[in-house]
Amino acid sequence: MDPAERRAISTWMARLADGDREAFTPLFERLWPVVRSFTARALGHDADADDVAQRAMVSLFARASAYDTHRDGLAWALGIAAWECRTLRRRQQRRRELPQDAAASVRDDATPEHALLEAELAAAFCAITGSLDAEDRRALGLEPDGGPASPALRKRKQRALLRLRAVWSRMHGTGA
Repeated sequence: MDPAERRAISTWMARLADGDREAFTPLFERLWPVVRSFTARALGHDADADDVAQRAMVSLFARASAYDTHRDGLAWALGIAAWECRTLRRRQQRRRELPQDAAASVRDDATPEHALLEAELAAAFCAITGSLDAEDRRALGLEPDGGPASPALRKRKQRALLRLRAVWSRMHGTGA
């Protein structure tokens, strides 16, 4: 986005914050494509991106009077959109709606390189924990618990972590 367009957004935001209702339509026309594109990149799923972009725009216009006219309007709008994206992700995590692949990409500051490395690390972890026996996975909290009392569980976790480190070192070298 060019600096002139950013200034225009800030100007329209300031006018809307001052109560000018005529600023709504021009501001919406400038912000909607940017906010929609941002949420699509952040979430990846079109239906979720549309919903979150709509919630962000509603929130933005509802809180327009709180806009600080000395700040960048686009940054403020994208901050609200980012907040709405994080809110959706948290809600999905609480409800366990995220697919296993998406759980690794929940970080908000992840670059594509980070996301790839995290996906590879998650795959390696799944492969290694799959080689552990069921009691070790249960002790590490990777399977439903039906487990022992507290002192026995602590010792079992310690042994399971030692075995996990040994398998990791054997498969991926040192560093566990």
